[in-house]
Amino acid sequence: MNHDEMLLRTAVRTLQADAPEDAMISASAKRVAERLGIEAGSEFAMDAIENCDDVQHLLASYRAGTLSNARSVLIDAHLRDCGACFRRFRSESGTGAVDWSIPAAARSSVWRPRKLGRAFGWALAPTLALLAASFFVYKAYWQVPPGVRAEVLSTDGSVYRISDSGDGRLTPGDRLGEGEHLRTSSGAHAVLRLTDGSTVEINERSALGVGARGHNMTVSLDSGAVIVQASKRDSGHLYVKTPDCRVAVTGTVFSVDSGIKGSRVAVLQGAVHVNHAGLDTLVHAGDQMTTSDSLNTAPVAQQIAWSHDRDKYLPLLAQFSALQRQIEQIPFPQSRYSSDLLTRVPADTLLYVSIPNLGDFMNQANKIFHDQLQQSPALQQWWGHANNHNTADLDALVDKLYQMSQYLGDEIVVVGVMQADTPSFAIVADLHRSGLDDFLRNQFSASASNPGLVVLDEASLAATPVSSKTSLGKTQVGEYALIRQHEAIFSNSIATLKQMNAQLNAGASGFATGEFGQQITAAYTRGAGVILAADLHQMIGDKLTVLSTHANGPAIASKSGIEDVRYLIAEHRETNGLPENHLNLQFSGARQRVASWLAAPAPIGSLDFVTPNAAIAVALLSKDPKAIADDIMTMTESEEGGQSKDWNEAEAKLQINFRDDLAANLGGDFLLSLDGPVLPTPSWKAVIEVHDSAKLEKTLEQLTQAIRNQAQGKNAHAITIESSQIDAQRFYSVHDLTSGSTIAQYTFTDGYMIVAPNRALLIEAIRTHTTGNSLARSTAFKALLPKDDNENYSAVAYQNLSPVLTPLLSQVSGESAEAIQKLAADARPTAICAWGKDSGIEAASDSHLFGFDFLTLEALINPGKNKLGNKHADLSVRE
Repeated sequence: MNHDEMLLRTAVRTLQADAPEDAMISASAKRVAERLGIEAGSEFAMDAIENCDDVQHLLASYRAGTLSNARSVLIDAHLRDCGACFRRFRSESGTGAVDWSIPAAARSSVWRPRKLGRAFGWALAPTLALLAASFFVYKAYWQVPPGVRAEVLSTDGSVYRISDSGDGRLTPGDRLGEGEHLRTSSGAHAVLRLTDGSTVEINERSALGVGARGHNMTVSLDSGAVIVQASKRDSGHLYVKTPDCRVAVTGTVFSVDSGIKGSRVAVLQGAVHVNHAGLDTLVHAGDQMTTSDSLNTAPVAQQIAWSHDRDKYLPLLAQFSALQRQIEQIPFPQSRYSSDLLTRVPADTLLYVSIPNLGDFMNQANKIFHDQLQQSPALQQWWGHANNHNTADLDALVDKLYQMSQYLGDEIVVVGVMQADTPSFAIVADLHRSGLDDFLRNQFSASASNPGLVVLDEASLAATPVSSKTSLGKTQVGEYALIRQHEAIFSNSIATLKQMNAQLNAGASGFATGEFGQQITAAYTRGAGVILAADLHQMIGDKLTVLSTHANGPAIASKSGIEDVRYLIAEHRETNGLPENHLNLQFSGARQRVASWLAAPAPIGSLDFVTPNAAIAVALLSKDPKAIADDIMTMTESEEGGQSKDWNEAEAKLQINFRDDLAANLGGDFLLSLDGPVLPTPSWKAVIEVHDSAKLEKTLEQLTQAIRNQAQGKNAHAITIESSQIDAQRFYSVHDLTSGSTIAQYTFTDGYMIVAPNRALLIEAIRTHTTGNSLARSTAFKALLPKDDNENYSAVAYQNLSPVLTPLLSQVSGESAEAIQKLAADARPTAICAWGKDSGIEAASDSHLFGFDFLTLEALINPGKNKLGNKHADLSVRE
């Protein structure tokens, strides 16, 4: 050993032996803690975490949530970086070595509800619903027997199995089980056949595993590239997961490449849903997406060049690309900025719905597809394999719709009026040419099982009585079409046809110049796609009249503020392919009582306690809860002007004043979320703004004591509230002594009360708020918010339900199974925002159809009904 090496070793030993003083360690720890936003104490110097042994010694306390915030952050960071400690942490899950004990209770009180059982029942209803859902999730999703997940069809080069029992070479015919991984070496390729019939072609230097949950299968691609031919499924889905995205399919061909920068997904056939950073993107054949801004797209042909089946994929890919380009050239119906039908509907119209005529668009898209199908053997093979039938039914349906649309103008309007105290509806459209009456008689003629469509002209309508009798003496109910010289009207009511006919003959009705009509005119000036307008004041007027006949009817109607509602205007349009949805609920004056409970827009602080992985989050701002209590008390006043007997009795028994003891201690910021796994306990979370936590806690104690003193019913449960201290944070647990279960836990922090089923969720909420890594601050969430002038909102409803719904809905059987499963698969993250104004409430969303397919929803509500609608939905999916 030379002299320099000896000096270096001496210096290293000197540094290792030179232990810093406690004061130096403490000062350094405080500086680091300040940067992390946590509290630093003397524990850093006196009991430092120096190695993996120290970390593993604290794992039990970390799991139980009894460590300080500072130590929890350090343990969490270490588990992310150290594989050995992370495996140790996972292996100890659920063992007897874990200390699940809780600190001794500081105080407790027994809660024995009686009359307030209803109130607590309503409060616990969401929890019970989630518990029931979790049971079905466990049965249908997690209880999957271990076994074979895939079979090796072919190998080219060195392909290995990686499992807990060791590594080994894979050859054709070998099987891959749950928990096992496959790895290809340099220059090697492999093909797997999954148990659902799908095949996965694997490129060199790739690693993946295959798992199953319920009817779903997941290919976990750690790194490398795969090409997946997903089989058609009756239930469940195939997922391909990479470290930063998830691809969901039911039957298609696509490639996934996972590397250092991120993931790239390219679709060769069909369409896939790619979930990345909280956003769900639909990628069609010929398209691709990347999960990183620094990862550019590349030609799809280049991405599949390594595949042995590239000669089969490339022609199909070329055909889909050509088909997509041609369809994109079809002009979508332009926004309408006026309407000649608006001026001619009856003056007493209560409902007005305007939609565009889509006949040309559907027909052109079908023709392009049909022509490409005739010319391309690759498309013919795909169509026959995917649909197992020819295009005759599809062509017949589209042709019938197209022919009917050619007789009509560019707008179709649905009108709702009142006929003898009964709502009645009519569909009105301008006629562009004659002959619609003959077309309707030929296409919708009556049969033994179908009464068909009765086509009338003005003369035959005048001769038709309002109530027609059949030979059996029953009132005939059917569908009617009135074909005029310039208009066509469809309705199931002769009386409505007569009213609409008389109005069209009379000319302008004055509806467009009235207050309601002016609201619709304004919607046209913004560009009309779909408009739904309703005169709610007139619609609910009769209901309020009926309500006023009851004992407390006048008080409920006049004091609730409902009678001040005027109009509902909902608009949907698409600008440059991007959806815009807006809803406006208007009142005749300033919002009063219940209608005024939604506050004006402001920052919603409760959203900062929700993680970006939440499935549901609904947050809102209300006006001062004391004012809400005043409204409730006013609405429940007796005829003599004082409080109702029930109200006074409730306050006397509970020994609290609802307004001063409860509402006065609350703020106006409320949130309810499903934020975390649904098993073993649904991770629900409630966040409530609190003005004075000490007074609120005192009120809860008084309430507990009062209820305990009440006589118990047959099914009463003894409930105790226990408190415990961890560092500077006090936690409260609500226990049911009868069943031995913990109902909920809560704590107070930074002006909010957080309620959850367990302490870990409370700690996670506090940490989310402290670190700022919350849903409200995530880029994916902000991207879902509507583009408007609002800096803040009064309420926000967010959902990303697909991961939660899919395992449940895949188990549904019966007529609605397919519709429900498609609904779950098509669900995309959405955000709907609302804001309160002086005389109205508005809501908006830039999410496509608020995240769901309306045709799928209709099929779910009316399974087996409306076969035309089902075919139309199928057409939209294929296109």
